[in-house]
Parts: sequence; C-alpha cells; structure tokens
Amino acid sequence: MDVTNCTLIGDSPTDIQAAHAAGTTVIGYANKPDKAGLFAEAQADAITDDMQAMADALTTA
Repeated sequence: MDVTNCTLIGDSPTDIQAAHAAGTTVIGYANKPDKAGLFAEAQADAITDDMQAMADALTTA
C-alpha cells in the first residue's frame, strides 16, 4: 500500500517522528495533558485528545 494514503495515530513523539520518516500523515493522540505541546513541536499533522471523535469521524466518512 502507498503510505501517502495512510494515516498513523500515535501517542508518543517517536510515533510522530516515525510517521514522518515513513512519509505518512500522522495524528497525535494527546491522552495526557502535556502531550499536545510535544506533538505540536514534533509537527503532527493534527492533534486530538478525543479518541471517540476520531472513531466517529472514521465510521461516518
């Protein structure tokens, strides 16, 4: 599969780095308050703290 058609959802800065290295889009899942800043610094394509909203978006897309 072409990784440019994929999205990784990760909960650590190394997940963000790995997705960038692979050439795929990455969403940072900030499951703790301090993670949103880390993901912004790592240049995640999007950041969320609501996994249910992501699941809802994926099932209605």
